[in-house]
Amino acid sequence: MPDVHWHLRRKVWSLRERGRVVGQVATLALADVSFRVSAAGVRRVQARRAREVVAFVRGVPVESNTPPPGAVRVCFCPYRGAEFTLEDGTPVSAAAFVHLAADGSCWAVNPR
Repeated sequence: MPDVHWHLRRKVWSLRERGRVVGQVATLALADVSFRVSAAGVRRVQARRAREVVAFVRGVPVESNTPPPGAVRVCFCPYRGAEFTLEDGTPVSAAAFVHLAADGSCWAVNPR
């Protein structure tokens, strides 16, 4: 299962396996997803105001081109907190399915 994070400069999703980036894609769909955040990394970003990969999505890649109906947007900002959230601020740690779009947005089905 790859770890996936948004590359801020290249504007693509980076896939990381065993700590190494193995590729970049414009869009990606994952099943059985967990949202991971390094609390220590978030503290460093907040203190230094420097970019660093501190959050990623982990799941099983699946075929899908668009977010399914009923998907909700999931967000992450290290300056707002050390967790992924829905747009209303509800914390999210997992989802049944996630679509990672070309514009950097993340859409989840059944987030929990």
